[in-house]
Amino acid sequence: MMTIAQNHFDDEAGHYPVTIGQDYTQRLKWDILSSFASKTSFVADIGAASGRHAIPMAGRCAFVLALDLSFEMLSKLSENVDINVPDQNLFPVVAQLPGLPIGTEKFDLVYCFSTLLLLPIEQQNAAIEQMAAALKPGGRLVLDIANRRSLGIHYWRRYYQKRGMAGIFGYELSGVHSLLTRFGLDVDAIYPQGALSQLLLAPLLGKVPGANAAIRGGDGKPGWDDAMSRRFPSLAERWYVVARRPDAEKARGNR
Repeated sequence: MMTIAQNHFDDEAGHYPVTIGQDYTQRLKWDILSSFASKTSFVADIGAASGRHAIPMAGRCAFVLALDLSFEMLSKLSENVDINVPDQNLFPVVAQLPGLPIGTEKFDLVYCFSTLLLLPIEQQNAAIEQMAAALKPGGRLVLDIANRRSLGIHYWRRYYQKRGMAGIFGYELSGVHSLLTRFGLDVDAIYPQGALSQLLLAPLLGKVPGANAAIRGGDGKPGWDDAMSRRFPSLAERWYVVARRPDAEKARGNR
């Protein structure tokens, strides 16, 4: 049976982005992911959508499992696969958090953007636990976590609720570290973003000439948003978190 969320993202597939983009946050996400990619990497993209990250990752890695709840999104992904990406490197599968066919200790890198936050907190916790278990020792988990106190979350909560979904759910910054360590991960880095860019959701500010470029940045260069978000991380709309499953030797040493 199709869910409301599946129908929504099936409808969105026709105009969903298929490239990384040029604003600073999008480049930051890609730079983080690509720093962990190698020719031997096994990767899981949770919420792969139309392949913005999965397709270029498949060109760099041994295997990418691209999971999404939307069949139409994955169809668009398949249509946009570059001829230089070997067929065996990219495997799209329709699946939905938190029940994912990813096993345990299978992946060097698991990442999840703009997907986890659509789940109520208990389901987010279950999904993070499953993603953490899917990592090989030494593997990385990269994901975005929404700030429950941000201005943007109120906008997006109403947006999705109007479309019949539950909304957007976030955490406190003070709880992000313990959220990941609860599932046996070490937090390597937290990148706050969106303290200022969320203000562009206001109709008038978003139309001011030059505001979008100045706030978001571009061509890999940070804008005002990055500086403000790093200075005041509790005001960020989201935190991009890099966590690592300890290697087996370290894990034994901590027992």
